[in-house]
Amino acid sequence: MALTTEEVRKIASLARLRFTPEEESVFAHQLGRIVEYIDQIQAYEGEEGSADAVAAVKEAEDVVRPCLPREQFLANAPASALGEFLVVPEIKGGSDE
Repeated sequence: MALTTEEVRKIASLARLRFTPEEESVFAHQLGRIVEYIDQIQAYEGEEGSADAVAAVKEAEDVVRPCLPREQFLANAPASALGEFLVVPEIKGGSDE
């Protein structure tokens, strides 16, 4: 499914992004390929026998693994507070809320 640049502009607006016309055409192509891939997956899920395989994947147990050490995680962060917390930018509501 090919996406139009107008659809890309709408998606970008929802994500609060701004693209140049060149970026819009690149993203229209790339997002179109992603949508086509999703369509293929949905078609696969509709085939007989595939439901069991999909259910097996969905029902797989979570595996508990150790997390990244705090010091290592914060060393890669652009900003931290008190040596313990990750600092993220404040998100303010837009005019459409």
